[in-house]
Amino acid sequence: MASNFPLQLGEKIRQLRQGRGWRQIDLAAHAELSKTHICQVELGRRELGVAALQRIAASFELKASELLRQVGE
Repeated sequence: MASNFPLQLGEKIRQLRQGRGWRQIDLAAHAELSKTHICQVELGRRELGVAALQRIAASFELKASELLRQVGE
């Protein structure tokens, strides 16, 4: 089950992004990451480091722990 974690986290990020009506480029700008990075994370092809996780969470006005909640359960 742990191997699905990046994919599940990516899906949660995608849902949050789409819920705000943002494109990947919009989230990338808010999180100061590249669009390619966001795309790879959403597809579960790239794992997030702590700094990137915190930046993405902050973009959604969440704590990193809140973003991770219920992912992988």
